[in-house]
Amino acid sequence: MSNRLEAWFDGRHAGQFTEADDGTVTFDYDADAPPTPISLSLPRDGSATKRAPANFLENLLPDHGSTRRRLADAYGAPSSRTFDLLARAGGDIAGGLILTPEGQPLPAGSAQLRPVLDRDIAARISDIKLDSDAWAPREFAARFSLAGTQGKFALARVDGSWFWPNSTVPSTHILKPGRPDLRGIEAAESSALHLALNAGVDAARAAVFEIGDQTALIVERFDRDLGAGLLARRRHAEDLAQAFGVASANKYDVTAKQIAGILTRADPTGRLLRGFLAQLVLNTVVGNSDAHAKNYSVLLDPDSITMAPMYDVVPLALYPNFDQTLAMQVGGQALPQAITPNHWRKLARTIGVDEDEITDLVKGVAERVAEHNHAAWDALDDDQAAVLRASINRNTDVARGVKDRTVIAAGAEQLRRPAGSREGGQFAGKRNSPPNGSLR
Repeated sequence: MSNRLEAWFDGRHAGQFTEADDGTVTFDYDADAPPTPISLSLPRDGSATKRAPANFLENLLPDHGSTRRRLADAYGAPSSRTFDLLARAGGDIAGGLILTPEGQPLPAGSAQLRPVLDRDIAARISDIKLDSDAWAPREFAARFSLAGTQGKFALARVDGSWFWPNSTVPSTHILKPGRPDLRGIEAAESSALHLALNAGVDAARAAVFEIGDQTALIVERFDRDLGAGLLARRRHAEDLAQAFGVASANKYDVTAKQIAGILTRADPTGRLLRGFLAQLVLNTVVGNSDAHAKNYSVLLDPDSITMAPMYDVVPLALYPNFDQTLAMQVGGQALPQAITPNHWRKLARTIGVDEDEITDLVKGVAERVAEHNHAAWDALDDDQAAVLRASINRNTDVARGVKDRTVIAAGAEQLRRPAGSREGGQFAGKRNSPPNGSLR
C-alpha cells in the first residue's frame, strides 16, 4: 500500500508525493499547479532524478535520527519515517509548502491561534540547552519541522504576541539556544550576520534574545513575508541540498562547481551565481568552515529565483576543536587563511566565469569585511573578539593578495582539525539587527 502527501502552495494544491511499497518516492504536479517548481531538483517536465523527491522531503526534517524519534513521539506519529513525520509536522516547514496526509484539505476557517507565554519560551530554551534532541514543545500545541542538527524551535509573531505555528499560522522566527559548551555562540552568530550585512551581502535579521533567565539566538525567517497582513505569508525557498537533489547526509559532498552549474542553468544571466559567490566569499573570510550545501538557499518566487539571505554563519576560529577546513573548497584550497586571489581565479576558470569579475567581487567583499571587522565583535568577550579580529583581518588580507600566501601557509596546518569534529554539521535553521537586542 502506498503512502501519499498532498503538497499545497499558496493555498492551491500543487501536487502529490507518493511512496511506493519499495520505498521509491515520486512527485506529480497537478496540471493547474502554480508555474513555480517546488524545487530546482523537481522540474515541471518530470525529469527529476530517481532520489530527488525523497531527498527533498528528507531535507525538511532534522538530521539526527534521535531527534526525529523524539518528534515522532511528541507528535503521535506512527514512526520517525519521513512520510509519517511530515504527515504530522508538515503544516509549517521550510519554504512555502504545506504538506497534509492523503486526501486531507487545508484547514478551513479562521487561524488556529495558540498563544505562548514567556515562561513557555524560556522553558523551551532551557530544555534544548539541556537536551539537544528536545525540539518538540512540552504541550505539543505546535506543528512544525525544522532541518539541521542544532536544537531549535519555531514561533509565530502575530500582532505583538507569540504563538505556536501550524498550517494556519506560519512561523515567523526561529530560536536557536546556544550549546552551553560553546561560549559566546549566540552573540557570535548574530554578530557574523550583522557583519555580512555591513559587507553588502544580504543576511538574516538576527539578535540575541533574552527572556527570563534564558538567552537564545533569534532569527527572522526569510521564507516568510511579514508585511503581508496580520499573519505572515509563506514564501517558497529551498536549500541547495534540496536544489541539487541530494540527501542531508551528503551535504558536505556538494562542491562550488556543482552549485555553479545548477544556478547557471536556473538563471543564465549569472545574477544568481554572483549572489552565491558573494556568500561563499563572506563565509570564507569570516572562517565559517561549516558552510555546506544546506547552509545556502534560494528563494523561488513566481517571477524570479534569487539567493536567499545568509544564515548559519559561525566564525569557527572561536572553537579550535572543530574542523577549521572549509566544507566547500575554493580552487582546491580548504584553509580560509590560505585562499589567495589565485585560488579564486582557479575557481573562476573551473566554473566558467571571468577571472577579473570574480577577483573584483572577492576584493569588494573582503575590503568591506575588513572595514567593519573590529566593531563587529563588540558583543563578545574581549578575548574572543581579539581572536576573530585577528583571524578575519588575516583572511581578508590574504583574499585580497595583501600578504603572500607563503607567510600564512607555514602555520596553516596548526589550525587543521580531524574531519570528524564537524559533529555532523553542528552549525548547519533571516535582514539583521545589532548583535545584541530583541526582535520582539
